[in-house]
Amino acid sequence: MKRIVTITVVLAILCAFNAHAQLAGIKTIPGDYAKLADAVTALNAQGVGAGGVTFNVAAGHTETLTGKITVTATGTAANPVIFQKNGAGVNPRLTSYAGTVATPSVIADGFIVLAGSDYITFDGIDLSEAAANTTTTTVMEFGYGLFLASAANGSQNNTIKNCTITLNRIQNTAWTAPGSPHPEQ
Repeated sequence: MKRIVTITVVLAILCAFNAHAQLAGIKTIPGDYAKLADAVTALNAQGVGAGGVTFNVAAGHTETLTGKITVTATGTAANPVIFQKNGAGVNPRLTSYAGTVATPSVIADGFIVLAGSDYITFDGIDLSEAAANTTTTTVMEFGYGLFLASAANGSQNNTIKNCTITLNRIQNTAWTAPGSPHPEQ
């Protein structure tokens, strides 16, 4: 009897760790998630459910980033991932963090990275360089970046539309190596 109770407890613990349902349907920012960065964290952890997931970002929503937002989750044609402006008014706007890369090489500063992600749409989500980013080190090298997750896994079938991307033009240094979203690559 003691063995059955032990096995039952172990199975209950294992099931609790796998209880995260995939994201599907309509989610709101703010609402279901305070920030777009929080929504991406959940998306990467839980994946995309049947029918896909749409994140409605409130018109006029603003968010100042603390680092790159990296999407590693992927959608499919039947299960797309959509981040879109919702409601009347100005587009939601993400403001950059202070960059740390002086010469873009293996790493670079940017807003949103799609790392091998497929069937992702950003519709009406504006990106704006922080006013304080005035040196080649602190500026962003890219707004939306589509990168390989591996040699066999590129970002495909993605759409970026109705977005205004405003970067500081001070960074005009040529990249010294292929770009990468992750410093460990």
